[in-house]
Amino acid sequence: MNLTLHQTETGDWTTFVEEGRARLGGADNPSLMPSHYLHVILPKIGGCGLTVRRDGQTCGYGFLFPRQMEGDVPVYTLRYHRLADAPPFDPDALTRQTARLLNPACRVVFYDPHAAHSYPASHRLIGDLDFGRPDASEAEDARTIQQVVWNNPPEVLYPADMYSAEFALATALVARADGQTAGFLFGMTKFGGTALPPLWQERLRQRVRLESQTMGVLSAFRGRHIAYLLKKVQAEEAVAQGIDIINWTADPLQFANAALNFTRLGAVAYEAHPALYAFHNQLNQVAASRFSLTWLVGGQRVQRILAGSQPTALVNLAQSPDILRVNDGPLATRFDAGAPTIAFEIPADWTALQQRNLPQAQGWRETTDRLFGHYLGIQSGRYIVTGAGVDGERRYLIAERVTDDLLASLL
Repeated sequence: MNLTLHQTETGDWTTFVEEGRARLGGADNPSLMPSHYLHVILPKIGGCGLTVRRDGQTCGYGFLFPRQMEGDVPVYTLRYHRLADAPPFDPDALTRQTARLLNPACRVVFYDPHAAHSYPASHRLIGDLDFGRPDASEAEDARTIQQVVWNNPPEVLYPADMYSAEFALATALVARADGQTAGFLFGMTKFGGTALPPLWQERLRQRVRLESQTMGVLSAFRGRHIAYLLKKVQAEEAVAQGIDIINWTADPLQFANAALNFTRLGAVAYEAHPALYAFHNQLNQVAASRFSLTWLVGGQRVQRILAGSQPTALVNLAQSPDILRVNDGPLATRFDAGAPTIAFEIPADWTALQQRNLPQAQGWRETTDRLFGHYLGIQSGRYIVTGAGVDGERRYLIAERVTDDLLASLL
């Protein structure tokens, strides 16, 4: 076998992903990871790709996912897709050769998405809700919920088999309510990540993190705090695995998500990515810009928030004249702020605005992208989003200026 390793740094990642998905059936192949995930997220978590050839013939495409650390040895899952006309191969030989190509000290676990898999369900009762790993039927439900919530085309949906024990997602959760699958959330092992402030590096384990991925809750079950509880259970499972840091991306203009992420969970944001994803759907009519959120679940602050001993609330800006507002809607902006706390105004209902007035939504996106790019960061004097606020019907993100005291208080 002749193997070619593909990484973002090699410059051919986009070509590899598009060629591989096309030859493997694209949207018609439900075992493929979503296009946007392969383009953006897999490299971000430390994964890479593989083309397998024999005698000049392409035999298949593999995607390598961080799985776990065994001491100092990184372990990857090789999710392998064999082309229909490819000759037989030895999976053990493939994983050994792949391990040598990656790193002499790593180990690779072979995974065939079309093989028979096991789905051992788990259960944890919280009030009248049940949370845990899904069985095979509930894994299919998670894919259906994703389609229903976002009205996504097939190429954006995650394959149901990834919830199997053999694929070994770091966290795989469904919420069960009234005898139905009401919601889902999953997270993947991540090797490394963006640099943290030195103080956080000293106190938190960072070699292995969790990249929390898509979470969806059916509209019929909203109002029962299912999203919050899914995240809370995920945090507890991550800490039990020795993981102190969880990352995920979120649309900064969705206020309900901001209220959950910053106020109820205690996550923070200091990285903004304009037009991170290329897809468009019901909730993303304009460029899919995102925050990268950092959730320090191994720190005392988040533990106190989740335990209810450090209650947080939305900031009432009408009663907080010391918080400087850096924009008034999508037009009036200022880029000279130096106050200890600033507020970014965001739409009151971002989803409805995109459907009602697309040009205005585009204006909001462009304005806030510029503001976030100017102000956010972890360097001294820049700002970290730590909360959400309101003033009547208006909605805001609250950011605090970076100082040593602020960084210490977020641990």
